[in-house]
Amino acid sequence: MATPLLQKARQQKMIYFGAIVALFTLSLIHREFVVKAQAVKLQLRETVRGEVELTSSAVRLLLTGSRGLAVTMLWYSAIEKQKRNEWHELELLVKSITKLQPYFVTPWLFQSWNISFNVAVECDRPRDKYYYISRGLELLAEGERRNSGVGEDDASNDPERIVFPGNPELRHFVGFFYQLKIGNSDERLTMRSLLEMSCIDPLERNPENFWTRDERGNRQVDMKKLELFAQKYPRLVRRLQEQLGYSNPQRMVRFLEDNQNIPNRFKPVEAKQIQITESELKEPRAQFPILPPFEKRDEDWPNPILRDMTPKSLDVFLVCKAWYEFAQKPLPPPQPFPKQHQVEYDKLRYRVPKQMVIQLFRQYPPRAQVYIAETLHSEGFFDADGWDATAWFQEWTNQNRTSDTRFVFGTDLKYHGQDAWEKSYLAFKDYGKKNGIYLSPTEVIELTNRARRIRAQPGFPMGLPEPIKPEWRGSEVDKVFGVSLDASLDAHIRLYFSTYYNGLSNFDAFIDQAEGEADGITNAARKQLFACEREMKGKLTPELFRRFDHAFGLYVHACFKYPRFAQVTSMMEDICDLELRQLFEHQRLHRTLFQKAAIEAGRLHLSPCISVTGGLGEPFKKLLMDKFEKDDLIKIFPFRNRFGILDRVRYYNGPPGEFEKGKSQFPAKELKEAFLFRWTQGAGLAWNQSVASAVTFPGQEYYLLTRETPFVERTIPFGWWPVITSGERELTRERLGLNR
Repeated sequence: MATPLLQKARQQKMIYFGAIVALFTLSLIHREFVVKAQAVKLQLRETVRGEVELTSSAVRLLLTGSRGLAVTMLWYSAIEKQKRNEWHELELLVKSITKLQPYFVTPWLFQSWNISFNVAVECDRPRDKYYYISRGLELLAEGERRNSGVGEDDASNDPERIVFPGNPELRHFVGFFYQLKIGNSDERLTMRSLLEMSCIDPLERNPENFWTRDERGNRQVDMKKLELFAQKYPRLVRRLQEQLGYSNPQRMVRFLEDNQNIPNRFKPVEAKQIQITESELKEPRAQFPILPPFEKRDEDWPNPILRDMTPKSLDVFLVCKAWYEFAQKPLPPPQPFPKQHQVEYDKLRYRVPKQMVIQLFRQYPPRAQVYIAETLHSEGFFDADGWDATAWFQEWTNQNRTSDTRFVFGTDLKYHGQDAWEKSYLAFKDYGKKNGIYLSPTEVIELTNRARRIRAQPGFPMGLPEPIKPEWRGSEVDKVFGVSLDASLDAHIRLYFSTYYNGLSNFDAFIDQAEGEADGITNAARKQLFACEREMKGKLTPELFRRFDHAFGLYVHACFKYPRFAQVTSMMEDICDLELRQLFEHQRLHRTLFQKAAIEAGRLHLSPCISVTGGLGEPFKKLLMDKFEKDDLIKIFPFRNRFGILDRVRYYNGPPGEFEKGKSQFPAKELKEAFLFRWTQGAGLAWNQSVASAVTFPGQEYYLLTRETPFVERTIPFGWWPVITSGERELTRERLGLNR
């Protein structure tokens, strides 16, 4: 029998053991019903952050406090591998870093950028660059999945639902990398072609399908199969033929052959499956281009489980737009009537970008739509006429040029540039309304009248009033202004934020450009200018410049209809660049006449030609004329200070009541005419042409006043605008090297 001392010790052990069991049980209960519930509410559990990988989780637990040291060593080793161009080892180290730091955004962003930009640029062949760009994008998309969150779609429907929003910046940068490295890079034409090929079944673009044998056994391209391929993928074939210079069908097929094994959406076909006609799609996250999860509410959103992905024309900027729209989902709802600069939101349910103002962040989806429209125009797709490749196909099929067979591709609505511009305008308008940026002219007038009362208060600032003084508040309606102080203050704040975010995002320029480009007149002008510019690279003819005049007339007509569109600087630069190059070619066509006219003008001191005898005084005239022979005078050509029809046009865009009040500097007789000018071109040697006869469109109802001016007008009356301002003209001349 145990002694009392041993019995007491045993009792103490039993008490301690019971206390341990009780405390442990209580801790489990507290953890399950208190700590776990609070962790779920505060979104601290790993399962709500995104996809969980057991291997990386186990490694992180084993490293305990030494994870930071391990990440630092791996990062240093990765930089060293990059310096030695050991790309495969670099990729393995990068993946190890991201597994150790899956919820720290910087490694995903930096290393994906490092692979897509720094590693890709070290490669010489475009397909090798494309491979590393795809690897960087796939790495960034994996980082987005690891930080994708859960339940953000239903956040607004169920306030009690546990939600962890995804990371908006990771999603945004996936689209941004697509835009920079494939859409807007120096090799963008090749990269866009490779991206489109990635979405085509390798069996369908197999180069062996396009080769055949002629009667002598020589290998040649089967033009019938190439025609079917062009019918289905007109943008790819046209880009290769016109913009990348693969005008020979053999070269075009060799391009497909050289880039057959690029990252794509389809599983490779095994040798035993050689008889199949369609490849099987990969799992969505293994495809390239990598896409965000499909959204049923948007018909344009690419669906990775479908072979054709989208009913719209496949474009890299469509992929960008999908990612940009996906990046908007974790954001708080937009504010149509912002009250302050700082956005207030529930930080447990939403995320905002850390490196960009939220209004700018929301602008990227409509901006991507603008890129889609611009790309269609740059590739020659404007309307239902599509791409007429008859001459090219007849050349390689040995058909008679008088044959009735036509080869026209890309006539479907999804290839219409005008339709894309209409969507751009609507997208920007919707973005502006939802974020308190866009105000119609009627709303501006109404809000300005309502804001007059608060602005009349002593000491009230013209900017954002912070803090708001008590004397600026009140619900009593004033008899003079007809509005209360509260309503007047709200009107002032709306006008302030509309102006502030308008300037910050350059909203007016984008929406004015989209509005003007969406019009049929502008589309017709762009279409004809595109054709003329391409024809200008060949043989020059007077008929070509007559068509240029007509196209410029259409553009001027669009400027009259949309004066704000005409004032967009990028529009001015583009049209001025084309006009100056066209005038140079016009001088080449009429070289002899321009030489004679310029020599005579120089002797007579006529502007704008260069004067070779004037401005130096009588003693120097004879010296110059004795020193310079006729052949030396001809060396001044082509003279750089050239002006065209767009430099002669002014349109009125001032207050609509100025003419009625008698403030105009022009006779009333001139103001009653719709078109007041005719123009000449190039030292008076070109034909005269009436704008009215060139661009008359019945049924157009808008206030139109124009006038003819000298080429260089020193003083412009108030309210009159040039089609091309002197500042934009000088910038364009500088870019073309005409100011040297």
